[in-house]
Amino acid sequence: MTIALCFAVVVLLAGCTPAVKEVTLERDRVLIIKKGEMKFSEKERRFIKEEAEKFGIDVPESEEIKKYIAYYLRDKKGLEIALRRAKLYLPHIKKILRKHRLPEDLALLPLVESAFNPFAVSPSGAGGIWQLMPDTARRYGLRVDGEIDERFDLEKSTEAAARYLKDLYRIFGSWELVLAAYNCGEGCVSRKTGGGNFWKTKKNLPRQTRRYVPKFFAALLIARDPRKYGISVDVGELSIERKVSDRGYSVRELLHTAGIRESRFRDLNPHIKGEYVPPGAYVYLPKENTQDTHIKVIRLKNGAVLYIIP
Repeated sequence: MTIALCFAVVVLLAGCTPAVKEVTLERDRVLIIKKGEMKFSEKERRFIKEEAEKFGIDVPESEEIKKYIAYYLRDKKGLEIALRRAKLYLPHIKKILRKHRLPEDLALLPLVESAFNPFAVSPSGAGGIWQLMPDTARRYGLRVDGEIDERFDLEKSTEAAARYLKDLYRIFGSWELVLAAYNCGEGCVSRKTGGGNFWKTKKNLPRQTRRYVPKFFAALLIARDPRKYGISVDVGELSIERKVSDRGYSVRELLHTAGIRESRFRDLNPHIKGEYVPPGAYVYLPKENTQDTHIKVIRLKNGAVLYIIP
């Protein structure tokens, strides 16, 4: 039985803009903040400490977190787009994390992984907002083939990522190692750390993985108070319905019956790769009536039925 998928909009706190003006980068590494100075307030230091306590980890070094805040702010426009997407996605992602009894702050991992870009594909072949590799996706029940790639399905990919994070915690029992393993794989972390203390063994990990924890904390700080960093995340409300058909049908038929543009359909359904929607695939369409609590049915010309269950 499916449920309606609603992306609610939340209002984040406002603040003042920091004095960071220029950052020099070398690949993934921030070398130096050339002008201005970034200081954490007492409130921000307390937030970092509280977040570390939630995860049961040591407080990351403040200077490392500052470097990655500067790294994110180098592309302020891109960061603004990412946080606007996050506002639409986070309520649903957190609901799935709560179901699996995982820390809700893990909902910000896609900011680190993909900037919440539902079409993102890495050079290594990881895909979707959670940047799942094809083998990992299939291990957690996602379909990845020429017709559909469920790594790009918001709900199914989040479900798979939550189960993966849960399994990683069962293996390592440490959120530092879980975050490291999510970045470079459980085999990498097991070989290079022996499952020991992250802070004592992180020098053995790849550079990108060593910096994953402070980068995640930088994402938490920015998302907590984006206006402090001069970022506007105001966006109108978007509600969508999740629909499931009893058998396959063409995208063109669906567009005609539902009365939406193909560009909007593709934006909401990056997991549908071609012109055919396989049986049982999730389809997301703009919700017409947010007050409707009854099951609705759309019958397509080819006999397929879309069940809309609020």
